[in-house]
Amino acid sequence: MITPQVDAQYLRQALKELKDLEENSIKDLRQDLRTKISPLAKQVSASVPVEPPLSGFGNNGATAWSRVRSSVSFTPGRSRKTGYHLISIRVNPQGKKRGVYIAELAGSRSGGKTAQGRAMIRNLNADSQMKGKGGRFAYKKFRLLRPDAVQIATRILQQTVKKVNKKLEI
Repeated sequence: MITPQVDAQYLRQALKELKDLEENSIKDLRQDLRTKISPLAKQVSASVPVEPPLSGFGNNGATAWSRVRSSVSFTPGRSRKTGYHLISIRVNPQGKKRGVYIAELAGSRSGGKTAQGRAMIRNLNADSQMKGKGGRFAYKKFRLLRPDAVQIATRILQQTVKKVNKKLEI
């Protein structure tokens, strides 16, 4: 899959200049991105089961399972690893429950260091096999929807550039 590459440094510079020209353009850009990509984010969060996949997550402690909600943010160049992500879709559990994160990423870095951890990964894989290293619920859905999100974001950025260019011609 080919995705467009954007140099975050140049985008940050362009946004700064755009803000100097007309601050509402940036607000409109952020709003358009959130509005148009939110349905995809909701599909990602809907892919996370409501009920815990294993009985061990059915508690009230820190490792409990909880419902999730999604959020979309536009932060050019703020990624911890590469700095090239313009839009983030996050899946956040309600409360401070970590069960969703544990199940989503179990087995992504290691095969489990304890017999209990290996058993949990084996049981999770029986219901929801992880493909690659991203995750088994939300990330699996995100990988399917990513090309659509990239296409929507690219179209919105192009429309914003056209609007700003028209305003500058006047």
